[in-house]
Amino acid sequence: MQKTINGAMFRKMVIGAYNNLDANKKYIDSLNVYPVPDGDTGNNMFLTMKSAATHVNDCTTNNMDGLAESFSKGALRGARGNSGVILSQIIRGLSTELGLHNDFTTKNFADAMAVGAKMAYKAVAAPKEGTILTVIRVMAESAEAIAKKCPDFEEFFKQVLQVGEDI
Repeated sequence: MQKTINGAMFRKMVIGAYNNLDANKKYIDSLNVYPVPDGDTGNNMFLTMKSAATHVNDCTTNNMDGLAESFSKGALRGARGNSGVILSQIIRGLSTELGLHNDFTTKNFADAMAVGAKMAYKAVAAPKEGTILTVIRVMAESAEAIAKKCPDFEEFFKQVLQVGEDI
């Protein structure tokens, strides 16, 4: 049971998320049909995450504050397209909250998701429901409820990701 995540584990999570996005970017491209089917959402998110992961990988500390700052700066510097900018703001919110903790819990992560969702909505002049904004908002709202019952990260992530799949 994984009840807390430290900087070293967070680094592995970021690299794992990058690799997962790399493997699924074409699928994500195919999902983007609203507001216009531009076909590059997955690639733009991948490029944003690539920069974020590179910055985290290059970070010389395993302290959460340093890793979170690297994660946020990397995402912002690598943001491509609307989806990349939105992703960078989600990461910025996550990083702002997670950087406050040496080790974080599912509750801390749920709080960070909520901050990320709020920052993403603020970054868009005219937010549209039915987009990545809706997905992160609903997942964040659900994460807060799930975290109250589930201190184990493996189960927490399974449940939160299922909410995202069900949207």
